[in-house]
Amino acid sequence: MTPQNSALAVFDSGIQSGVRNLTIDRELLRQHADGRWPDTLRFHRSRPTACVGYHQAIDRELRLDYCAGHGIETARRITGGGALYFDENQQGVSLIAGRRGKWERLSCARLLQLFCEALAAGLNELGLQAAYKFPNDLEIDGRKIASAFLARDGDSLLLQAVLLLDADIRAMLEALRVPTEKLSADGLAGARERLITVRQCLGEVPPAQSILSAMSRGIAAVMDIHADLTGIQSGPEIDVDFAAVQAFTRRIDWGGEADLEAIWKTPGGVLRARVEYDTQAGEIRRAALAGDVHLHPADVFAQLEQGLVGWTPCMVEGAVHRIVGAARAELPGFSAEDIAQVLQLAVEKAAAKDRLQLKNDRLMLHHADGGLPTEMILAQAEVMLLPYCAKPVWCKWRQREDCPECGMCEVGEAYRLARERNMQAITITSYEHLTATLGAMQAKGTKAYVGMCCSNFFIKRHQAFQAAGMAAVLMDITGANCYELKAESAAYAGCFEAQASLDMESVRQVMRFVPVRADAGINNGHGNGHPGR
Repeated sequence: MTPQNSALAVFDSGIQSGVRNLTIDRELLRQHADGRWPDTLRFHRSRPTACVGYHQAIDRELRLDYCAGHGIETARRITGGGALYFDENQQGVSLIAGRRGKWERLSCARLLQLFCEALAAGLNELGLQAAYKFPNDLEIDGRKIASAFLARDGDSLLLQAVLLLDADIRAMLEALRVPTEKLSADGLAGARERLITVRQCLGEVPPAQSILSAMSRGIAAVMDIHADLTGIQSGPEIDVDFAAVQAFTRRIDWGGEADLEAIWKTPGGVLRARVEYDTQAGEIRRAALAGDVHLHPADVFAQLEQGLVGWTPCMVEGAVHRIVGAARAELPGFSAEDIAQVLQLAVEKAAAKDRLQLKNDRLMLHHADGGLPTEMILAQAEVMLLPYCAKPVWCKWRQREDCPECGMCEVGEAYRLARERNMQAITITSYEHLTATLGAMQAKGTKAYVGMCCSNFFIKRHQAFQAAGMAAVLMDITGANCYELKAESAAYAGCFEAQASLDMESVRQVMRFVPVRADAGINNGHGNGHPGR
């Protein structure tokens, strides 16, 4: 909140480097916290830039090689949230103000909502009706038109937003590594359905001055601040230390690290955890956390990483709750339980890799309730799910649930391993087939299953695995996958034409821990439990 009788300074920085724009915000927030900069509203546009949120692992979110080869800058925001691609087609908005008066008791989640509502008021002046979508988006008829982000330094706030005036969808999908729920992974057509722009709504992009005036009035009215809209200034100018910027950008970079990784999806974003686990001592040697989330204080993940060293797995949940509680942390859309869950998954992956004698980080564990050891999940597994994309393109069984075990591909060997244990093996032929199959398994009382899919699919469709309520041991596939080839839409519909590969060494090793089940009439589509040829 601005001091009484003082006006908010309004700047238009024009079009400049995305790295420079983000650095200006970071520096102005620091100066504001030191009492050396006034409350400020700044508008800006950027040349092509791919950026990650403060808490994200950059190599997990951006296609760094693609960006470097196509002149796209890479950067890290001081604010939380997810990865973004922006260029001259997006209007950037940055509000720096003190957390005083009416804002003093507002949570991070409420501040994000209030800022989104202020942006919506500005859009309303342009003739657009937008609505807030938790945790930090603005939508028109269910399609995203803007996102907001937050950082705090003491009692100083930085609220950032990116408004889609127009959009280069192909560039977005090329620059961002892993499609997420916030940017639909269903290819170009699906992404266009998920996003909407000012140009699409109005038929044109209004003049820049009209946009700035409307957004300024909306922000001033909803956030109850006084802005001098008659004297929009150019600038401000800030010297950029590019070496320091590069170090900040790479502050979380997991590329090339051997630690095992786990993910856990929450309403607030995807949490990632990596651990180095000493199986002999039974304790954590190193932990790392990342995610496309907002949290305050900003160093909560760092506190957890330091505080968990030397703890045993059974102590993780209690330690997380103590550290989060002591920090009085705000976690919009997720909880200490979620952090403990992703850490326990990472620890179990590391321990299971040694116990199961796996050479690669291929496991993706899903725990329905609590943290069952991997061997206990495998001991209860009744069904094996396989992706149709691992069958040869020429195979007439590619789009069928069954497999003749003809010996011409590795899928047949996986079916044999299931059949020898009296497990039901099912080829999943589309996303709808997956949800229907999981629903049928749940209704039948299936306790656990094994399966194969790519890690990108597991992240993108994590909710489907959670909703099924069954424990699972999943193994990552290799080779061609729809996410790298940007053919997700075809894959989900069952029309993906490339072929992936199963890691049969890992499959065979994992299946050693699945016992032979009593024959309860389970079969793979035919009366004798072996599909006809």
